[in-house]
Amino acid sequence: MVQVRSSEHSFATEFEALQLREEDSTPDWLQSFRHDAFREFESLGFPTTRDEDWKYTNVVPIARQRFTLARGGDYAGYPIPSLGIPQLRFAGGKCISEVGLDKDSAGPADVMDFASAMRSCPEMTKAHLGTNPSHVANGFVALNRAFLENGAFVNVPAGANVSSPIVLSFLAEQAPTPSMTHPHNLIIIEKGAVATVIEHYAGGTGVYLTNALTNVVVEEGAKLTWYKVQEEGTDAYHLAATNVTLARDSSFASFTLDLGARIGRNNLSVNLEGEGAQCTMNGLYVVSGNGHIDNHTSVHHTGSFTPSRQLYKGVLTDNARAVFNGKIIAQRGTHQVDAHQTNNNLLLSDHAMVDTKPQLEIFADDLKCSHGATVGQLDEEAIFYLASRGIGPAHSRRILTYGFVQDVLALAPDDRIRNYMSTLVQEKLTRCAESGAFEDNA
Repeated sequence: MVQVRSSEHSFATEFEALQLREEDSTPDWLQSFRHDAFREFESLGFPTTRDEDWKYTNVVPIARQRFTLARGGDYAGYPIPSLGIPQLRFAGGKCISEVGLDKDSAGPADVMDFASAMRSCPEMTKAHLGTNPSHVANGFVALNRAFLENGAFVNVPAGANVSSPIVLSFLAEQAPTPSMTHPHNLIIIEKGAVATVIEHYAGGTGVYLTNALTNVVVEEGAKLTWYKVQEEGTDAYHLAATNVTLARDSSFASFTLDLGARIGRNNLSVNLEGEGAQCTMNGLYVVSGNGHIDNHTSVHHTGSFTPSRQLYKGVLTDNARAVFNGKIIAQRGTHQVDAHQTNNNLLLSDHAMVDTKPQLEIFADDLKCSHGATVGQLDEEAIFYLASRGIGPAHSRRILTYGFVQDVLALAPDDRIRNYMSTLVQEKLTRCAESGAFEDNA
């Protein structure tokens, strides 16, 4: 691990400044919570490549950087105007607006920043501050909890059906020096409720760190569709842990889209705790330049009759690198577990690299499980076929790449969100084409 000395490291300096600055305005329990979390961070340190789960993702550039805690102010404005739906918007870690969030648009859902939620419903927020039992603690999770200030809070009451997606937009601060934010989000979908939530992370130029933690609780018979769109700046670092607990007969459908960040990491852990719970997890990452995207998923089948499906696809060009590590765990004593996982990757450069590791940990007998992974380049026979129809090689490669990504984008259930993500992906691939990514696949 990368050890952190409290007397020397910027994280310790910023933590002490935060505690001192809010000493009079922060309740004792929160001060104590932060203190314990920072002690845990100092004990754990940052993960290193000696840790199996971080073998291919080196976070030394983050550990060595001196970050200051963002204080709001100027930001890179990346709204989601094409969706035309409500947003809870943050900039530099501060809630700056509730765009269009009113009783008519958000329906019966309570949507507010986490700081307000800690004041208005302290018992509910405190009950969910701990990490998900199925999640393995690491230094970044401890760091998020140590710097707990704000984030998003969504509570959909029992039986409610929120028809409009709820957008939680996190925008990076435009600061002269490297800054950091630690969004802490809580999403609770109560019994029988239905909702769609989008987490959107974006930023402009400069070095900054976004270190997010989201806890999701889906109660009995409830349904949540969750999207995460990450289009951070090319010099940014984005670390995110999402922990989901599913009760009896509940469902969770997710779609993650990664288009930015110098180093990006998603830890998505889902615990199918109740009998009949189900989840679908889809993802797409398009990585260019010197970008690095790491997706770690873990699906814990602790309840019986629990189906799960995973499909992640990646497109890489230039010197980009991607990691996919998907784990399915069928716990002892479960029955009728049905779990499948697939990871497909397309390399548009000889210098791009993918490390993929689908895993099964089976402790039960009565189940169906499968996994698979592919890494390859575009089919030269398909390119030749298109060339015989008068389509040039570069245009042919672009058509085939669009087909590859549209296959997974088509799985996004909401038309507006799917079209928006398709637009973002097309813009990203257009930039790749302009840099010559489709000129030579040899």
